[in-house]
Amino acid sequence: MFENVARLYSWFSWIVIFAAIYHFLYMACNKNFKNILFDLGGVLIDIDVKQTLEAFNRILLPEVSAKINWNELPEVVVAMETGRWTKEKFKSEMLPLCKPGTSAYQMVDAWCAMLQEFPSSRLKMVRELSKNYNLYLLSNTNAYHIRFFEFEFFNRYHVPLRNEFKKVYYSSEIGFRKPDPECFRYVLTDAGIIASETVLIDDRQDNCETAELLGMSSIKVPENTGLEAVIGQLL
Repeated sequence: MFENVARLYSWFSWIVIFAAIYHFLYMACNKNFKNILFDLGGVLIDIDVKQTLEAFNRILLPEVSAKINWNELPEVVVAMETGRWTKEKFKSEMLPLCKPGTSAYQMVDAWCAMLQEFPSSRLKMVRELSKNYNLYLLSNTNAYHIRFFEFEFFNRYHVPLRNEFKKVYYSSEIGFRKPDPECFRYVLTDAGIIASETVLIDDRQDNCETAELLGMSSIKVPENTGLEAVIGQLL
């Protein structure tokens, strides 16, 4: 029995190794990519969702907080990231769920607490890649987060974030969010780029899989890292 388990483990190990080699060779043979489609959070900007969860647990009514399954994607996130909810709708729906005395400012601050740093080292990488590729940005995000990270970026680097890319696509502005295939189709059509000449850099496997189904290539950024973990596959 143990011999069979060991044999299966050995075969699985070789499969993993061959898959890694195949992916490396595939990427090496496709240096003719013309376009890079970047995700934002987890690739360029560090994200700490725990910060937002803890902030909301402090301000939400206890009975409300107890009913939320934070392991699933709350409907409010989808509504905000597809633009179905405006900032005003968010405040009118969410503020009554908070403890008495909670201000709209405190609620929005909690909503944005997850957004961390856009390191200067990654900005240098983006600018280096722009010498050889057309760069685009596609992010699942919302109006409050956009205002927050664009302000922080400009405040630190004294240039608009959008200037670093040929075009920026935010899910709340285009009405689609990844991994919906229509989200990628929208970008490809609007940007006038060819799927086979485009590589997605994203930290979610489902987004990468959808992109590949549409003819794009993808590179998944490992969890708790960033662009620096995969930059070698692009230079």
